[in-house]
Amino acid sequence: MPRVGFFSLATGAAILAVFIWGGSPLVTKIGTQSTDAFALALLRTIAAIPFAFIVIVVMRLKLPWRGRDSIDILGVAVTGLIGFPVLFTLGVAQTTAGHAAVAAAATPVFAGLMDAAVNRRWPAMAWWFGVSVAFVGVVILIWESVGLQMVGASWRGDLLVTAATFSVALSFLFGERLTPRFGAPAVTMWSAILAGFILIPVLLVYATLDDLAHVAPAGWAAIVYLAVGSSIVAYMAWFFALTRGGISRMSVWHFALPVIGIAAAAIFLGEPLTPLLVAATVVILLGVGLVQRR
Repeated sequence: MPRVGFFSLATGAAILAVFIWGGSPLVTKIGTQSTDAFALALLRTIAAIPFAFIVIVVMRLKLPWRGRDSIDILGVAVTGLIGFPVLFTLGVAQTTAGHAAVAAAATPVFAGLMDAAVNRRWPAMAWWFGVSVAFVGVVILIWESVGLQMVGASWRGDLLVTAATFSVALSFLFGERLTPRFGAPAVTMWSAILAGFILIPVLLVYATLDDLAHVAPAGWAAIVYLAVGSSIVAYMAWFFALTRGGISRMSVWHFALPVIGIAAAAIFLGEPLTPLLVAATVVILLGVGLVQRR
């Protein structure tokens, strides 16, 4: 995999994806205040269907469905557009947006481990050192949540968000195999279509039309942001970045999620910036710097 500099299209795409995902904890928290958490998780994926369909028709995107490709595209759909949003939304409903943002920073750790295991390409020690330092920030977060019982936060919510990051990291492996041959748009749009149709029967069983009619405007606004921004635009940009820079190199940008998430939560939700939460963010950013210096 060629070395990718800071000023490159791959880096720009990764930052764009992380910036959009960084706003997801805040938007999800707003959505769960007016909408059932599980229904919100289902709707954010299902709502992406019409947008993805339009892009597929306009760009004439080919469905990856031959041999191993069918397994990979289903893998992206199930782990990235079903497992992640469901676990993440349920987790955010039980914790604070700031905590969710920091817990989501565990993604590079999972992504690096999976990449090393699958490709049998052990990252340099400098990478592991930087990631380990950043992960300490996540440990500080969990310790604060369990030990101090901050209002609105819980270890269960943090654990669900961490499980969501494991699921989305797994989707990166599936997507990285497909994107070089089919392109980021095809992988993103078709996985969104597949995930949406898988979840439609679940939504029909779980919610009634009356339930959907009572979703508040803020809930629908959150659904549109998560469907178009997080599930389509961010994923497309991210898969493009992975094909240029690789999982281990690009995934460290996920450590920037706390900066965006915590700032947004403090500004828009009035969530307190406790000393330990700030310390966790500083440690995570230190780890990012160490990785980028290698």
